[in-house]
Amino acid sequence: MATPLNSSVLKAFEILSLVQKSQPEISTAIVTRQLGVNTATAHRFLMTLEAAGALRATKRGYYALGPKVDELGQVSEDTGAIGLLLHGELEAVSAALHESVMVCKLARNGPTCVAVASSSRAISVNITVGTVLPFLTSAQGKLWLADMEDTVRQSYLDTAAIAGTMPSAPDRDSLDADLARIRAAGYATNLGSNEPDIGAVSVPIRNARGTMVLSLSAFGLLRRFEPGFVDRARATLDASARIMGKLMS
Repeated sequence: MATPLNSSVLKAFEILSLVQKSQPEISTAIVTRQLGVNTATAHRFLMTLEAAGALRATKRGYYALGPKVDELGQVSEDTGAIGLLLHGELEAVSAALHESVMVCKLARNGPTCVAVASSSRAISVNITVGTVLPFLTSAQGKLWLADMEDTVRQSYLDTAAIAGTMPSAPDRDSLDADLARIRAAGYATNLGSNEPDIGAVSVPIRNARGTMVLSLSAFGLLRRFEPGFVDRARATLDASARIMGKLMS
């Protein structure tokens, strides 16, 4: 038997779809008239969508699309463009290393996967585009933190803590020492610190000005990430990152 759909979610999208170029703002009366729901229901949906950031109040009783819709639209645009641009290179790196490979861009709550090439292994680790990785325990997260100025880094850590993607405050001395090692080495690893039995190696993708614009990593079962493989993966990723940096410039 098919799983029943959530009618409230469908109704919420119907309400959001009422916002058009010809009708940039909606109200309780508009929702009631155009969707045939009662006033109380329309009002409750509008208030809930505003609380979620999908709508924003423009004047008393009227709403336009909110910041969350803008954010998701930008993510959709960025991930689609980046995925198309880097697809061939990602597939080549994945084939060379026999592991899954992904690219992340920096977002407020942590590095966000924007493109991925899955390993062809029978047993592999995969991730979906749009997944947000934690700053403190993922290879990509630590790599981004290491590249930031102190004040910028603290701002991102504060935002992640508020969002719940960084549940506990880090030991600053240990974190600073770890990030200094990553800056000196030019890459970061995660050997089971984010998820048990998962390993990863991550390197920066820099544009022509030397600015880190994306991060690139190979990831898979931890038992395959012994020191020899980490060194080989790092060299392969570095070479690919230089090519991707030119494509992104």
